[in-house]
Amino acid sequence: MRVSLRRPLIALALVGVSACLMTGSEASKDTHAFTSPDRPQQVRLLVRNMNFNDARLFALATSGRMPIGQVSGKQDREFELDWPLSSYMKIEIDMVAGPKCSTSEMQVDPGDILELQIASVFNQTQDCR
Repeated sequence: MRVSLRRPLIALALVGVSACLMTGSEASKDTHAFTSPDRPQQVRLLVRNMNFNDARLFALATSGRMPIGQVSGKQDREFELDWPLSSYMKIEIDMVAGPKCSTSEMQVDPGDILELQIASVFNQTQDCR
């Protein structure tokens, strides 16, 4: 006697597909289905200004130019930027009563800690164009 397993397997496959479709439709309703509420929404920027001049800092991103803040000459300062999504960023360094430049573009993710060092001789600031 021969037993056919074909029908039970097809029924099981249909149940599995319908379960996937149901959970897929629920997940698609929530635009943040894969983000955790505990996920960081900021980027921390640690700045060391070794120059005598004050420096104004701006974040250059695809969303535009955002002011970060100012670092006095020969001072260190920390900033927190709202940065909810992974995106490219440049940092514009504008020396008060002096020149300005931008760092090279970098991929920045929420929760990242960035370090920026402004050289005592501004033209020698690494990665500044």
